[in-house]
Amino acid sequence: MDVHVAAFPDDVRLRWLAAVAALADSDLQALAVHRATLPDGSGWALLLRAQERSGMLPRQETAALIADARRQLGDHPDAVWLHAQVLAMQSDESGLAALAAIPGLPDSVRDFVHAKHVGLALFRLQAAPPPMRPSLEHVQELVAHAERTAPSGTLAVAAAAEGWLGLDRVDLALELVERARARRPDALAFTVLRARARVRQDASLRDAVVGDLTALADEYRADPDALGRLVAGLLSLEAAEAARAIQDDVRRRLPGARAVERWDFDAAAVFGAAGDCRLAKANGTLPAADKLAQARAPVDAFFDRPGIRDASLRAATAAALVEFLQCEPEAPLQRVEAVARAVLEAPFMRLDAVASVLVASRGGDLELARALAERAVALARETPFEFEIVLTPDEHEQNRRAAQAYAHYARGLVHLRAVRLEEARADISRAHELRPTQPDIALLTAELAERDGDIGRAEQILARAIVREGARARACQDRLLELMRARGGKEVDLDRTIARLDREWKDERIAEVLAARTAAPKPLAPFELDLRGGGRITSDSLRGRVTVVIATEPWCASCKLEAPELAKLQRRYRGRKDVQFLVVSSDPDGIAALHEGAGFHTAIAKDDGWRRTVGINAYPTHLFIDPAGREVFRESGNSTEMHFTHPALIEALRRER
Repeated sequence: MDVHVAAFPDDVRLRWLAAVAALADSDLQALAVHRATLPDGSGWALLLRAQERSGMLPRQETAALIADARRQLGDHPDAVWLHAQVLAMQSDESGLAALAAIPGLPDSVRDFVHAKHVGLALFRLQAAPPPMRPSLEHVQELVAHAERTAPSGTLAVAAAAEGWLGLDRVDLALELVERARARRPDALAFTVLRARARVRQDASLRDAVVGDLTALADEYRADPDALGRLVAGLLSLEAAEAARAIQDDVRRRLPGARAVERWDFDAAAVFGAAGDCRLAKANGTLPAADKLAQARAPVDAFFDRPGIRDASLRAATAAALVEFLQCEPEAPLQRVEAVARAVLEAPFMRLDAVASVLVASRGGDLELARALAERAVALARETPFEFEIVLTPDEHEQNRRAAQAYAHYARGLVHLRAVRLEEARADISRAHELRPTQPDIALLTAELAERDGDIGRAEQILARAIVREGARARACQDRLLELMRARGGKEVDLDRTIARLDREWKDERIAEVLAARTAAPKPLAPFELDLRGGGRITSDSLRGRVTVVIATEPWCASCKLEAPELAKLQRRYRGRKDVQFLVVSSDPDGIAALHEGAGFHTAIAKDDGWRRTVGINAYPTHLFIDPAGREVFRESGNSTEMHFTHPALIEALRRER
């Protein structure tokens, strides 16, 4: 790229491309050189700024930069391409449709815009609640339009085929891919998708299909990205040995290929390990140091590797290490700051606030912590786009409030450590207003109350957090004991206060749940599902008893948290013939191992898409079904309350039989 730039010094677009290449390679020195050659305020400079700041600015600001660049560059295909990315993050399907209609676009760009549009529609079809879900016919028309208007493209059709496979519509996937292969027989993406669809349709073809894909490795020997696609296809067909052989060959011949970085990152299984760390923290404990070090080792190795070219992989690794660092109070400060800087340079998964807290609370670089906190506050005004698509309005508001609360908490902590008390008060008060019982926020709010000499208020704040959050508020309980003992109080006084608040809170929550139940019940969507161990269960068979349907997955941290509570609930109703439990999961064997390990034994059904039909898009979700077969209440991920809200609701439904 540098050679071409030197040969054509007046080509501004070429200089922009060189800057983009440097950005993709995390080559900050080359990026600075190429950035300086772009005319200040030009469309190309604006595009580069939008790319550099993607994820670091609120989406509306990024969209405004790109829209300005489009106006200056006259709908240049590169600007349209980037605008499509931002519109997809804003879930703006009408905006994407308008982009796709711009005349004169190259097929590759129009195809990219269509791919974003089709991807959003398919995601809604698969995960959004029924009122927000498009029709199958609408999605099919979008795909057909993409085929007609960008016939040489591959991205939109591949996205659609992946979506159909995800929805178990193998017929639609195979029909679409066969049409696409007729237009583009050279496209490896369609070959791999066709192979997957054929095996899904007829499992007896697996060995032959795996052989065909493996044989293609020689044809694409010089193209590591194509080989990466083959590896992904083989892994989806459970041909791990063949996939590993290709991976080993690429590692040996092309050790610097991005595909190798991706494979190494995947091999670290970072997010599974980080999830276990989160689970331990939610239980109010810390994992054993040796197990934590063992789980973290491959993540550390990848993060410390020099010269990682893919910034998103480095950011993803930093995100996983942020999770680990929360469980390691004795981690070296140098490590904490290195991970926080990686998050700041390439944000991922909105961990700015958490990274800021880690640095500030452990006595690290306050300017680094402040930069992370400021960005967290700015970005907390918007919900991640993938959540906007699937959340109900109430869930959307809860998510937004939680993000804003923790961002203000992070900035308040930074201000407090910098002895900027007035700024700290404003942020901490806002955080407490949004989430008054979140343990970290409660601790900091109580600290301010102590500074003001209002020990009574500090005790009240801590006590409420203990009642609402349980084990997660262990630090609040320790601090409350210190305060009460300092003024001559006894532990029994604390126990009485907490018991009183606990009763009040439980009564309040039970009243809220029972009031929600009084809304008009709705018939349960019919189903006929295969049971683990054999047999089938139908929705009609649930009639006559109160039923709790538990939609869950073994990989879900909240599902692991609630398993012991489900066991306690089941023991409470053991021997009762008018109460039953049914688990619905995509992985019956995995969830059986999780539940049985916790002592919860009940019927487990294999989901066939029914959960999506009833609008379940979060795990765990519990549906309460009355004896008439109607859904009267649903709740997602609330293991801290189910031990008292669930029995109250079940008893109310039993009395109404």
